[in-house]
Amino acid sequence: MIFYGTRASSIQNGVIKNVDCPHCQTNTPMNYSIFGKYAHIYWIPLFPIGKQQILECNHCKATYELKSLPENIKQKFYSQQKLNPAKAPIKHFSLLIIIGICVVFGLYSDFKTDSESSDYAQNPKVGDVFFETTNSGKYSTSRVTKVTKDSVYVTLNNMEISQKSKLPKINIDGNFTTAKAAYSRKQIIDFYKDRKT
Repeated sequence: MIFYGTRASSIQNGVIKNVDCPHCQTNTPMNYSIFGKYAHIYWIPLFPIGKQQILECNHCKATYELKSLPENIKQKFYSQQKLNPAKAPIKHFSLLIIIGICVVFGLYSDFKTDSESSDYAQNPKVGDVFFETTNSGKYSTSRVTKVTKDSVYVTLNNMEISQKSKLPKINIDGNFTTAKAAYSRKQIIDFYKDRKT
């Protein structure tokens, strides 16, 4: 069940002086409150969707929405807003900010993983594990057992799995057979480049 909708919170309060109240006809100040409306999901603000201005007569306490007041009061309100405009607070963008942070973190993680993979391909070490796609379209791993100036020797994993994300489940010592393979350093770098394209 998804809880979504709109809410409002007070973002500015102030006073307009010397106005004639439409209800009591008294020349008096009017207090105003500006509420920022925002859309939310699970009560976390997503983005602002507008503002609502409520004014109250200091004399008779009658309240009005700005749009229902005479033009001269609206003009005084707008003049005051030009000097000190009410802005949506940053908290009204909370969920967008969280989503943005997640996207940036994901991009950074992807870049970091690519950088580490490139380093593994160029400088393999004993114990490194490489994943590969088998002829059947599944995934498996191989473990580096020896590195020389020109070659990389690996022990092959005798297990395959259909999802790359589940490779750690088969990457256990008992699954690596006595089957071995040797690759040149250039082949390892080419495997990495092929996987990137």
